[in-house]
Amino acid sequence: MELVANIWPIVDRETGMVQRFLFRAYALEATDQEISTVLTSLSRSDYRTAQPVKIPDNYKLTSEHGTISGAIPIGEFHQEMNNIVEGVLRATERSLTEIHNYGIDKDANPRPPEPLKFPDNPYFVTTSLLESPSGELRP
Repeated sequence: MELVANIWPIVDRETGMVQRFLFRAYALEATDQEISTVLTSLSRSDYRTAQPVKIPDNYKLTSEHGTISGAIPIGEFHQEMNNIVEGVLRATERSLTEIHNYGIDKDANPRPPEPLKFPDNPYFVTTSLLESPSGELRP
């Protein structure tokens, strides 16, 4: 059993900038292909109930109009995604400390509980959401 996630960067349609993203974790025991199928299917609608997360303030966008903390172009978001989401991964793991990975082993013996954690190289599906000037989100 491992934690996997859907991530939805919210992209300003006018500027291509990301100031927040939506995040939703799932606990799955499946092959990579099955995980991909499940996360891709859920990505079309689950963003409506996902947790909003601000881009960390150490990401700054500077232009002739000044500097904005917590903003990044969508291309850089994809390049820096592992660093950007690290904090939310750890916070999610901490929030799940009371939920354990129960089950049985191959000999039908109860398996001791294990805290749910993201693996070192977590499986994500990322779906950009375009935000219109009116605030409407579209995948």
